[in-house]
Amino acid sequence: MKKRTAFIMIGMIVFLFSCAHRQMKLPELAPSAENASQVYIIRDSRFFGLGIPLTVTFNDAIICNLRAGECVTFVVEPGIHTLGLSNAIATVPFEAKRNYYFLITTSPSQFGFEIERIDEERGNYFVSISNVLE
Repeated sequence: MKKRTAFIMIGMIVFLFSCAHRQMKLPELAPSAENASQVYIIRDSRFFGLGIPLTVTFNDAIICNLRAGECVTFVVEPGIHTLGLSNAIATVPFEAKRNYYFLITTSPSQFGFEIERIDEERGNYFVSISNVLE
């Protein structure tokens, strides 16, 4: 019985460490991007969907997987870009030298997630209580 318990514990530890390593492919900024904007994508930490990492895309490229309570930040050049999840995409006109905050929440109308732009005050609050990925 002890051997079986030890085997299960080792398996769980290996599983947890394999989940902890994630590759992020954040957008690369051109050298002339002195007018870049800062983007924050925050996932709330509600119970629903807690164990499901969400794939976040920028300009149709996967940049990261966010778990509940995590935040990713990166810079973008001014212009129109797309930002989203697998089932929710937003086209956003980014202006020069501004901060943009987006919150991923559970969708009240369906079993899924949605992304919405939030104001800077709310954004700063959510960033302060999130695990910021670098």
